[in-house]
Amino acid sequence: MLRIAICEDEEKYLELEKNIVSTYLKQKGLSFSVTGFSACESLLEDKVQLDIFDLIILDVEMKGINGIAAAKIIREKNDKVQIAFISAHMCYSTDGYHVRAIRYILKDKDDFEKYLQECLDRFLETIDQNEREITLDFTIGKRTLKVSDIVYLRSSGNYTVFVVSFESQETYLLRSTLKKMTDIMQAFDFVPVSSKETVNLCHVRSLSRYNMILDNGTEISISQKKYNDVYRTYTLFRGKNL
Repeated sequence: MLRIAICEDEEKYLELEKNIVSTYLKQKGLSFSVTGFSACESLLEDKVQLDIFDLIILDVEMKGINGIAAAKIIREKNDKVQIAFISAHMCYSTDGYHVRAIRYILKDKDDFEKYLQECLDRFLETIDQNEREITLDFTIGKRTLKVSDIVYLRSSGNYTVFVVSFESQETYLLRSTLKKMTDIMQAFDFVPVSSKETVNLCHVRSLSRYNMILDNGTEISISQKKYNDVYRTYTLFRGKNL
């Protein structure tokens, strides 16, 4: 699933941009989430979320931290996320080069939708769904993991254990609850199967009543409360990936 953030302090433009992006990605048949922010401060304050967006669209002229300043902060923390700017004026366009922005979109009443769609065209050209990565600040320090290598997450009190490989049972410990990490990782086709575990659907070989088998033969129990949601999510995932 693609994760896109839009930071725009004009409500009418924020809703317009969210609608254009959502319509475009639906027409492409892609899974996605679009999160809107009315201030750069709100976007920047959640460091975990900031690390996993694939595309961040920033209005240049905003109160408080403006889009250019926010982009510089983002780029210091995340070298891989794609950034695009939106503005009513061309005078800031050269600033985009300093943060490797993929597009500078003018708020042109006649061509705005076309410009934003062209930006999304360029964005899709740059990504490889099979090479998606996430950078997190684990207890041993920051690590970048391929999403497809993460098998499942396990709760450990106020921490979450990331199980990364079957062979070595390599694990990473993150100071964050499983619930919070599940909310984030569901965008990458992870599904909560109980209050203790959340599984990457790409590693599920089969699913039966209250039980799933992973691609190395490991069995994971599904709670009765969550079974219907797990079954529906798994069925949709298999349908998209046949």
